[in-house]
Amino acid sequence: MALPVPLDRVFDYTTDDPGVLAADLESPLVGRRVRVGFGGQQLVGLVVPGELRSEDEPSGGRSLAAIDELLDEEPVVSEALIRVLAEEARAIFCPIGQAIAHALPPGATPRLSRPYALTRLGERALAQGALGAGALGGDARPILERLAERPATRTTLARALPKIAVGPRLEALVRDGLVERRHERKVPRARVPSVRIARVAEGLDLERTIATTLARASAQATCLRRLAEHPAGIAAQALTADDATAAAALRALVRRGLASIESRSIFEATDCVLDGGGRVALTDDQRDALASICDAIKRELPTRFLLHGVTGSGKTEVYLQAVAETLAAGRQALVLVPEITLTHQIVARLRARFGDEVAVLHSGLKPGERLAQWERLRTRQTAIAVGARSALFAPLEALGLVVIDEEHDGAYKNEEGFRYHARELAERRAAHARCPLVLGSATPSLESRFRAEQGELRRLSLPRRVGGRPLPAVEIVDLAKEKAKATRGRKAILSRPLRRAIATALAAGGQTILFLNRRGFSTRIFCFQCGHAERCNDCDVALVFHAGEHALRCHYCDHTRPVPECCSGCGDPETALLGVGTERLEEEVRALFPDARTLRLDRDTAARRGHTEKVLRALRDEAVDIVIGTQMVAKGHDFPGVQLVGVVAADLGLHLPDFRAAERTFQLLTQVAGRAGRATRPGHVVVQTFVPDHYALVPVATHDYESFYRTELEHRQALGYPPFGLLARVIVHAEDEGEALAAAESLASAAREAVAAHARASEVVADRPLSPIEILGPAPAPISRLRGRFRFMLLFKGRDPVTQGAACEAVLAAARKVPRTVAVGLDARPVSML
Repeated sequence: MALPVPLDRVFDYTTDDPGVLAADLESPLVGRRVRVGFGGQQLVGLVVPGELRSEDEPSGGRSLAAIDELLDEEPVVSEALIRVLAEEARAIFCPIGQAIAHALPPGATPRLSRPYALTRLGERALAQGALGAGALGGDARPILERLAERPATRTTLARALPKIAVGPRLEALVRDGLVERRHERKVPRARVPSVRIARVAEGLDLERTIATTLARASAQATCLRRLAEHPAGIAAQALTADDATAAAALRALVRRGLASIESRSIFEATDCVLDGGGRVALTDDQRDALASICDAIKRELPTRFLLHGVTGSGKTEVYLQAVAETLAAGRQALVLVPEITLTHQIVARLRARFGDEVAVLHSGLKPGERLAQWERLRTRQTAIAVGARSALFAPLEALGLVVIDEEHDGAYKNEEGFRYHARELAERRAAHARCPLVLGSATPSLESRFRAEQGELRRLSLPRRVGGRPLPAVEIVDLAKEKAKATRGRKAILSRPLRRAIATALAAGGQTILFLNRRGFSTRIFCFQCGHAERCNDCDVALVFHAGEHALRCHYCDHTRPVPECCSGCGDPETALLGVGTERLEEEVRALFPDARTLRLDRDTAARRGHTEKVLRALRDEAVDIVIGTQMVAKGHDFPGVQLVGVVAADLGLHLPDFRAAERTFQLLTQVAGRAGRATRPGHVVVQTFVPDHYALVPVATHDYESFYRTELEHRQALGYPPFGLLARVIVHAEDEGEALAAAESLASAAREAVAAHARASEVVADRPLSPIEILGPAPAPISRLRGRFRFMLLFKGRDPVTQGAACEAVLAAARKVPRTVAVGLDARPVSML
């Protein structure tokens, strides 16, 4: 049994027959949910294969608790997916139950409750008025009267009877046998959306019924005729929306047996803002890549491909035709994209090609909508699953192809709880399903490109844009030189070359994307008298000024604060807005180009329902001239009207304390540059930077991925960073700084002792020197305080996976002994070092 608890093991329970272990009934039970008692509470667990029990877990000779209730009539999670998640959980040191819990959509698990209810003795006592003035009298009566209406939890009773000490009184009533606690299963929060469908009763003679039975009921006769116009049925709401008498008429028809109403599951499809288009002719490069993928599909080979194609080279069309081949083979396909906003484009193209065969899964859906899509896939009503990272848990029994678009993107890493990377988990799913995995990108992650070089991935290349269109010309603007030329006192955000380029694009009728990966109006409010910057009280970061709200906001904990009239450090009224965000950029663009149609797309504006679709539709329809945005506009979009891309501050992510900073900067700039010139108009890209000679920026101008890859690989090898070494990161945090540091030091000691012990044991057994594992820290984390908690970091760095694993296991064992006020998080494969 896998239970959602922070213990890395499975648990044994019996069925109703106490002599039979659940593990011995794998065929009928594996993948079904059950209700069990655990530690004095009721939990919902999932039955898993018995061999998932680790070697050090007991397997027999004990008195076992019984399963209280079987919740499913059939398995809801396949055994194959359970095994995949168990393998990944063990690899990244995550409790197996917490990992397997991801296999079900949020809100789909039945809720368990333990309300209080009257016993028969309690019912008689209340009915007979046999409550004296002692323990059972006085304020016991209101409690019993409430429970006589319906069972209720302690919280519900306390809310309804605020003047009574409900807790002690309930305990007394339980002791005296008047009240008992029950186990109840509530309906899951997530319910499949449904619509009431009305239709004419089967076999009904319409004209005869109207002439006889409904001769004196004209409203019912009219309603019945309208129903007859829809043999497959019509939504009751649509039938009654424009007729006040139709609802009553429909109810009367149902009572008479002349019509019927049934509930039918529905799902409102994601609004598609792009035309999908039909099947297109392939280039020679696309044809060669597709042939290799299709061969693996037909032969059911778990080949891992890296589809490395420049922006605009037609990677998506290769995906679509590979999906078609998969469906023709009678199997299902899974397509992942890094961001929810990118699902609109890929879903439009998939639906245009495959109709309603597409199910969409991502966290932006309502729980019921997500459950509906999940059920469509589980019951094989549809064959294609598409979505962001969480779509990887789709219930696909006949998986024949996995595609990860923009495989380099950091959004594929889950940073909380089950800290999986979608790329690695997808590799496990594909291997178990014996199907190909396609990783696509114009800027592959360094690890993926290196694996292709080592022969672990098969690299397929698309080096040219479709139609022979050239890649956009890239102009690097040195902001230091621009600043020296600028008029004294002028603080322009847009350099002269970029302003000229925007004016040229507007004159030619082309669209412009201005990219600035920092939302808000300014990055901080700073006092020139004392140097004080307004900072978040709970996080070690500066507050960002948002002009639309006229407020300061923390982008980590979302704390907001009014803008101070004067410096809160020294009281001086002269403060300055430093730095630039998308709001400030939008203000300048509107001032410089007042006649241009300008929109902004960042996390703040995307929070408004429908705004993202509005901006994407405007780009598609060329109903906007300039779009200002963060990385939401940088990834994967294909808008033929975009002629110019301006990168306002290319250096923003370059100097972060993260060894992947240069790689992320190169990838992001190359991706955003690739939005330009994807149709007949030649593209132009202007990149503003203070470090034009940086090795991550120079290759952007020539679209030279290989040059950047070779240079970055040398840096990584010299320092022992991935792909040449392993990293694991531990974050320790608590409200008390000293407590957090003490706990971090104890974990570091445990890790060092484990590494030393493992090295000694290995020397005795293997008589070989081990690659050393460095235990770095504890040190304050790059963001040393977050949401009111002090954070310290440990870093394990080395090349031996066994020793690395020993250090991780030692940390987890030591973490169970730290105070409960201290939290410990282990990431065995960190992507972000912040």
